[in-house]
Amino acid sequence: MEKLKHFSLFSGIESFKKALTNLGIDNELVGYSEFDKYASVALSAIHGVSEELNYGDITKIDETKVPDCDLITYGFPCQDISVAGHQKGIVEGETRSGLLYDALRIIKYKMPKYAIAENVKNLVGKKFKDDFNSLLEELDSYGYNNYWQVLNAKDYGIPQNRERVFIVSIRKDADDGKFEFPKPYDSGLRLKDLLEDEVEEKYYIDNERTNILLNNLKDKEMLPGGINVSKQGKVFDGSTEVASCLLARDYKGLGNQSMTAVAEPNRLGGLYDKDGKRRQAGAVWDKESTEPTLDTMQGGHREPLIVASRGRVGKEVAQTLTTSCNQATLEHDYKIRKLTPKECWRLMGFTDEDYHKARQALEDRFYNGGDRSNSQMYKMAGNSIVVNVLEGILKNLIN
Repeated sequence: MEKLKHFSLFSGIESFKKALTNLGIDNELVGYSEFDKYASVALSAIHGVSEELNYGDITKIDETKVPDCDLITYGFPCQDISVAGHQKGIVEGETRSGLLYDALRIIKYKMPKYAIAENVKNLVGKKFKDDFNSLLEELDSYGYNNYWQVLNAKDYGIPQNRERVFIVSIRKDADDGKFEFPKPYDSGLRLKDLLEDEVEEKYYIDNERTNILLNNLKDKEMLPGGINVSKQGKVFDGSTEVASCLLARDYKGLGNQSMTAVAEPNRLGGLYDKDGKRRQAGAVWDKESTEPTLDTMQGGHREPLIVASRGRVGKEVAQTLTTSCNQATLEHDYKIRKLTPKECWRLMGFTDEDYHKARQALEDRFYNGGDRSNSQMYKMAGNSIVVNVLEGILKNLIN
């Protein structure tokens, strides 16, 4: 097929282009619109394109100047739709989610063969269903057949519980009626497979807050190790772990949001204590390292301890916690940390190479080469779209 020309709106770090490239689809990013200067620099570094392609603020884009293209993608802002936001709705000229109308203005003028939108699941919920139906009607009036579905990243090869609604619009004169959303599959990848082997101390929460969180997991019916997740209704073992949905504000740490954290044996809580004496079977402490290990031993294999925390530390029960240490003492045997920025990028389907390119570009441009880009790296991951999900959509659409 001829090279697919792609114009991207609300681009972020451009998951769509990453997916197209991964699929081996010959594509060209003919232009993009990204207001955030950090994301624009990262996009340019990851995909090897010039920032001169950035049209900037979408409200100032002259649709008559947009180049011809086959595909327009628009993961428009979710702040006014998400259950975590103010839910002011899609109001043209008033809310950030109202920027959708600028995307529609460009789509209507350019009429590409395909247009793909992405947003939070709440868009198809009761409160915003009328807005959603109006969006579909608008696209239909332009001349598009529209297909939509809520897809969860955990069903498409990435262990993250991230539900998003996708709208695939195909121009009616180009639609053969055969498009289907990808079928769920299990890649075998688990959260433990995406954790870094060595993690800096700065990602760990202090002992006092660790004890508060872990003690709040205690209940009348204790799981082995004195840990339970009774409020959640089920326990995930090491083979079924998935991360909570990543948020752009995860860089703030364990606070008033749902996020994923990792519980690990601390340096005094493993198979050997600091004096080299054997402690409870099941956990591992590396005598050669000053850092705690990231796993426990289970059936001869190393398994990480995962806790997905919901709510402010000390007030609500964790969502997921798994362990094989049957004699754990909560106050002494665990440390808890948040995910690192690199782990978050992995959970969005980006490679370590992508991560390092983006991070280096930010440090060179904004921080004089200093290592101060963590918050921006978290934000870009949380605002992005899981590449693996897009691969499934685009493979079915383009093929």
